[in-house]
Amino acid sequence: MTPRRGAARRAGTAVFVLLLCCAVSTACGATEENDESEPTTTEPASPSSSTPDPEPTGDDMGETPIQVVIGDRTLSATVHDNPAGRALLDQLPLTLDFADYGGQEVLATLPESLPMDGMPAGESAPAGTIGYYAPDGVVVLYYTDVPRYTGIVRLGRLDGDPSHLRGWSEPRPVTLERAG
Repeated sequence: MTPRRGAARRAGTAVFVLLLCCAVSTACGATEENDESEPTTTEPASPSSSTPDPEPTGDDMGETPIQVVIGDRTLSATVHDNPAGRALLDQLPLTLDFADYGGQEVLATLPESLPMDGMPAGESAPAGTIGYYAPDGVVVLYYTDVPRYTGIVRLGRLDGDPSHLRGWSEPRPVTLERAG
């Protein structure tokens, strides 16, 4: 390529880039000028307008004390004042055979299913949670943290260390009853 052709090519490229910049600048300027009726703001949106309302949880209300009796050990616990928790309390006292499931929880089938009206579609279950797995109609005592899963509802909480629930090789009778 000769020096003269290279200079012409660079000049042509420069003109093209300059025209492109002018077109973009004009387009941006026109948008700003035509949109004078709505002021531009640099303030962030308020949290209430950008954050959806949180989904209700099973532990949003008051609590009722209960006892969980496993063999010769009695654990203090609480049941949340929510529709499913109140329905569980209506069934107490209960003695059910709890069995380990998945190395994370022990569970037993309730005689009557619990209502899900007003309950979240799913929740997490930290270790020590008394839960209900709605699809199977089982009450669950979690001894490890379980992430959010559709069908899990928090009914209450064990007050002590739930690790003694770990490692059950066979079902064991557990009694749930109102305290005091």
